[in-house]
Amino acid sequence: MGTDEERADEQAAEWLARLNNRSVTTEELEEFYRWRRKPGNAARYAEIESLWRQARALGDDPDIAAAARDALARPRLERMESEARGWRPSRRVVLAGAALAPVAAGASWLLLPMARAYQTATGEQLVVSLGDGSRIRLNTDSRLHVDAGDTGRRVTLERGQAFFEVKHDPARPFEVRAGKAAIRAAGTQFDVHRSDEAVQVVLTQGSVSVDAGAGVPPTLLKAAGECATIGPAGALAVSHVDVEAATSWTTGRLVFHATPLANAIAEANRYSRTRIELEDPSLAGAKVNGSFETGDMDSFVAAVSALFDLKKRTQENRILLSRN
Repeated sequence: MGTDEERADEQAAEWLARLNNRSVTTEELEEFYRWRRKPGNAARYAEIESLWRQARALGDDPDIAAAARDALARPRLERMESEARGWRPSRRVVLAGAALAPVAAGASWLLLPMARAYQTATGEQLVVSLGDGSRIRLNTDSRLHVDAGDTGRRVTLERGQAFFEVKHDPARPFEVRAGKAAIRAAGTQFDVHRSDEAVQVVLTQGSVSVDAGAGVPPTLLKAAGECATIGPAGALAVSHVDVEAATSWTTGRLVFHATPLANAIAEANRYSRTRIELEDPSLAGAKVNGSFETGDMDSFVAAVSALFDLKKRTQENRILLSRN
């Protein structure tokens, strides 16, 4: 494997760590997208991410953890031997070592205080990894509080949106509070979005119980794509949504399938301090289809302007759209 390929693999591992272990700004996401668009980089990133996910899934097994430590030691040994024999460790071994590093190290950086608040600014995302293997990805302009103890794990979503990957632990139930709503999960994945208008829960894997807090029995979501929407008065409605579109923000994209233009604009606005405003209300219901990078307002505005024959005017931090 040549020096250029080695450097590209190192960059893929670096990006994986940056995107999963701390706050990520819109500028950093844009830098990542530019890197990923270069030939071969998307495949490199997908490969090391796949290895890392496998490592995370197996990391709780002490035998696997021991094997991971051995795997990390092996590339160093092979590198020493290669100096004498004139060959280098395989790319697969190098990538496996990079992907298994957090497992072999005991993932000490995953351990958090028992209670702590986390928040993101506009355009940022943050990954919170709990000591039990559960993970929370916090979306733009969001805030939550984590309280994990011996008898339970509670997360209070004060505003915004978060995606949860919950590790099953019968002795420590996992509950998310969003306003009056309570979402209880066990070994599952789901998205919660709390806005001024409603609380929306989208299931992507497993099952969750949703209690609207209105004195009625909880509702069980058990199929991927099921969505519970709770209004201000506590009324709960269940529908089915496109999982890809609902969770696309976790990969730095916004996916719209026949989405009303007003809703698409509102979603795009969440990721930027520049606000898009639609001056012609008759266009609010026009349907938008497409995939856009979060925070890339220029591409979004250019696409909808071309689609609906709109003209753009800019005033300070506002982009005004109207008919030509």
